[in-house]
Amino acid sequence: MNLNYNISQLSINSYPLIMVFWNILLLIIPFLLCYLLLKLFRKTKLKKKRDQIKVILIAFFWIIFAPNVPYIITDMRHISGFCPETYYQICNQEAWMIPFFFLYSIIGWIAYVFLINQMKSFVKKIWGKLGVSLYLWLISPFLSLGLLLGLVNRLNSWDIIISPSKVLSEALLYLQDWTYFKNLLIYTFFLYLIYFIWDTLFKKEINLKR
Repeated sequence: MNLNYNISQLSINSYPLIMVFWNILLLIIPFLLCYLLLKLFRKTKLKKKRDQIKVILIAFFWIIFAPNVPYIITDMRHISGFCPETYYQICNQEAWMIPFFFLYSIIGWIAYVFLINQMKSFVKKIWGKLGVSLYLWLISPFLSLGLLLGLVNRLNSWDIIISPSKVLSEALLYLQDWTYFKNLLIYTFFLYLIYFIWDTLFKKEINLKR
């Protein structure tokens, strides 16, 4: 079992546990940003231009941090390699990792649905039902691209500010190269699927305004 008991380097199957806390911290940021959007709308109704500019800036930061939420689901990949010498067999001492990473990914799934619905409530206030429909169909490709830029290209949310040209060049690969584009299509479909599965199973809308 690849479990390191050094507190500063605690890891499971070479996955640093500190990353769990870091990813959850990144997960919280878009929720706070959307809360600010809702609060700003309720307070100002966005009648003044300065408030509209604030909304644009907050929404921009929301879109670059939001991919960190579904990104947690991809940490399921760390269950691989339990027993390298017997690849098709799970070692008894490491079998417990499967529910650990599964539950961790479930957190990402639930948080993703909450996040989409939280922003949906804001979009509905601004653009109504038509805006919500467009939002639900357009948001997944954007989030899929951001997720893949982190997963495959190892870029961070703040790289769009620190090195926008690098982010742009890496993002264009997903339109120019078939392998990249295929990943984008699959992840986009996957995000649609996990959202609408939840929406079908649990019809009651999640409302985070309260």
